[in-house]
Parts: sequence; C-alpha cells; structure tokens
Amino acid sequence: MEKKTTRLIGVCMILYCICTLMLIPVKKSFAETSLNDLEDGAYSIEYDILHAENDSVSIANDYFDKPATLYVENGEKYIQFHLNHSYWIKELQAPLGDSFVDVGVVSADEEDTTKPEDTTRVIEFLLDRDLTDPLEFKMHVLIETMDPVYDNHYTVRYDFDESTIEPMEDAEPRQEPMEQSDNSTEATEDDDEVASVTTKADDESSSGSISVTMIIILVIATALFIYILWKMTIARRKNA
Repeated sequence: MEKKTTRLIGVCMILYCICTLMLIPVKKSFAETSLNDLEDGAYSIEYDILHAENDSVSIANDYFDKPATLYVENGEKYIQFHLNHSYWIKELQAPLGDSFVDVGVVSADEEDTTKPEDTTRVIEFLLDRDLTDPLEFKMHVLIETMDPVYDNHYTVRYDFDESTIEPMEDAEPRQEPMEQSDNSTEATEDDDEVASVTTKADDESSSGSISVTMIIILVIATALFIYILWKMTIARRKNA
C-alpha cells in the first residue's frame, strides 16, 4: 500500500513540475533570430549611416533619429524611420530589386521651412533582402542657407544591426505611406489587411486557450497531490 502511494506521489510531483515549467514564460533571444523567423508585428532596430566608400559614419547619420521600426506583415518587411532636418533632404531612394525607388512618406511636418532643423518626416521602404551587408541608398541634399549653397547627390549605406532587434509592445500600427513612387510595390489591399488582423486575433485567442488549459491541469495536479498527502496522513494516524 505504501509503495503504491509513494508511486502516486511521485507521478503527481512530476506532473506538477512539468505544468509549472510549461507556464513559465520563455523569452526569445532576438539576437539569434533571423529576419525570416520574425512573426508579424513591430520591432525596433538600430542602424548607422555610413559613407559609400568606407565604414566611417556619414554626416547624414545625424539627420535620422534612432532606432528605426521594422514592421513584419504577411511575410513582407517594411522599415520606417524618423527624418529630422527633412527640408534639406530633397530625395531619398531605397534599393528594390536591381534598382532604386523613392521611399514612401508616411507623415511630414515641414510647414515652417525657415527652420529646417524643426522639419520632420517619417519615411518607409520595403525591405526585399537580408541585412547582412549595409544597404545602399541614393540621397539628394540641398541646403540653400549655406554659402555657397550645398547641392549634392550621393550614395550612403544604411548599416542595420540585426542583433539589436527587439519587439515593440506599444508600437503604433503601421500606416501606409501617403506617397509612393511609380516604381514601388503596390500597397497591401484592404482584404489582406483584414486577413492579417483576423489571423493575429485567432493566434492570440489560441494562445490564451492554451494558457487556461495549462492552469487547469496545474490546479488539478495540485489538488490531487494534496488529496493523496491527506489520505496518507489519515492512514498513518490509524496505524499509529
């Protein structure tokens, strides 16, 4: 009898430990996560803007606020970043396929051109490759207040650091650009957006159901464990 009871206690303790471990949240290491493994959502990512010919930081690096926001939607990846002194940036083209296309403008605050340092713009580009190597961008900068006027077209490289990717729990939903280049890819259709939202909701619902199930199992295992201990205590008292 005692052996049978001991076995039952052992089984209950093992079940209790398993359920407890399953309920412990596991933090995913994004430093070892590739872009293709990212789930739909928003992520922050750090970057520097380098010269075209070497790895030194370009003066254009100061025109962009850090970090950038990486959006993953239905397998597509978009990167958005805030541009300051945006009145000076007359053109910015991102790589797409074998060519370059104008970045999309998500929002802009450029009414007061007398203070270009206060003008801002949120821009976006479609990421169609990995970030192993820095991405080349075409840029046109025009600063009319300089003497002589600074007017230059040049290439810079955006060096994104994948090891800094972190999920953004409170990020704003991705907004479609107000402006798109004729050569840029078409925006996602409304039906696809609805499907994305529905899928995300279903995933969250499924995740919630699994958590509730684990809690119920844990409660049952705990109750069974306590019951067996109680029965053992009563049996020992009777045999005493």
